Amino acid sequence: MSTHQRPWFKGILIALGASVIFTVCLGFFMALTLLVVSMEEGGGTLSNDSVPLTLAIVLLSQGAGFRAGAITLSVVPLLLTVLLIWLIAWLTKVLSRSLQAYVSGILLWTAIMWVFAQNVAVILQDPVWLVMLKTAMVFSVGFLCGALPQSQTMKRCVKFVRDSVSDRLALSLKLGFANTAVLLLGYFAIGLVTLIVWVVTNQSAMLRVFHMANMQTGSRILTTICTLAWLPNLCLWALSWLFGSGFAIGDLASFTLWNDHAAGLPAVPVFAIFPQAVSNDMLRIGFISIPLVCGFLIGVIELFLPRCFAIGAGKPDEPVNVGKIIVQFLYPMLSFFLTSALMSLCVNVLFGLSSGALGQHRLAHVGVDSAASSRVVCLPSALGFSAAWLLSVVVVALVFAMRLFFGYLRAQGKMGANETHGSHGDTDNDAFVPDVSNSSVSSSATGLAPEDETEIP
Repeated sequence: MSTHQRPWFKGILIALGASVIFTVCLGFFMALTLLVVSMEEGGGTLSNDSVPLTLAIVLLSQGAGFRAGAITLSVVPLLLTVLLIWLIAWLTKVLSRSLQAYVSGILLWTAIMWVFAQNVAVILQDPVWLVMLKTAMVFSVGFLCGALPQSQTMKRCVKFVRDSVSDRLALSLKLGFANTAVLLLGYFAIGLVTLIVWVVTNQSAMLRVFHMANMQTGSRILTTICTLAWLPNLCLWALSWLFGSGFAIGDLASFTLWNDHAAGLPAVPVFAIFPQAVSNDMLRIGFISIPLVCGFLIGVIELFLPRCFAIGAGKPDEPVNVGKIIVQFLYPMLSFFLTSALMSLCVNVLFGLSSGALGQHRLAHVGVDSAASSRVVCLPSALGFSAAWLLSVVVVALVFAMRLFFGYLRAQGKMGANETHGSHGDTDNDAFVPDVSNSSVSSSATGLAPEDETEIP
């Protein structure tokens, strides 16, 4: 094989390898689940449905919802999506990061997904062209995640930034991206902890649902593992609930910090872990204040940390440079604005992907309101950064005010000392000169010594 043909062939290997590994692993698990369920629950075997169901789940993990009878499922299992993107990125990093590999890979990937769409036993909600577009986007994201970090394009961009942008501006941009990553990971961890608390608190209710559905031990374990495919979705819903927005299960139930209305929910075990309303007002205030506190703490640390912006008033003996003082506050403002913009974009996308449908009527929307949830996450975070920035301005202004005040006091003290010393010196001289002359004249006129003048009547 020639050198020019090799990148095209490696792109084919990336698409083929990712699709085969992901589909086969998922297919084995689905076949095992259906086999255990059919053995424990009785009835006919379900293993024959494992292949078309696996193909449907592969498409669903890329955003293509489907409908099977009265069941409609368009809630994307984000954990499977992340795993698929990671697999494509890993194969891209190992095999080839060239443009030719991307072109051949995406063409084969969309062709394979088209074959999957033609062989599913369900009705896809989206037209075929839209399904192909969604699958192409997933492959593109995975390929870029594997190719961009070590690509020559990225290296040239980094070199251009280092050569053309000042160090302080580059630091501001770097901290803006770092803040976004830290906040997203931190908030996701908070959502995961909240979800664990739900499970621990409401595990008895989930066990009752298992018992009502007559599910045996094997079925319980495997269906719980299947539910983990939607773990990121549940973490995002928990985050929205914790910060004050909440989520809904269609028209049947809504869960917020203030109410937990639920009526007629399907006997789905995961629905049993959803929380009750919080009755403690102080606890609610503490929950919704978490993003504000996070933004404020990160902002304060970066503003005053020497390795970051190192905001300060300078040394007392240095002359005051107003322009330099103003400029040092502009770079943090740029960094915090970039963080807020990126957070708003990413959080809106994540909340939008986490929601979907479980039915056509009363379960037509399951999940969060993307706009409202993004607002309760991003707005307090931005306010926290703003509060930290304003605090730094106030601190620096107070430092300058104290310096001016004490400088004024020192100046007044020196001036008073100089005036007092000058007035005493003049009085002594004036008194001394006449006394000498008067005593000399008196002595010469009376014939007495100066020390005897006091005896003259």
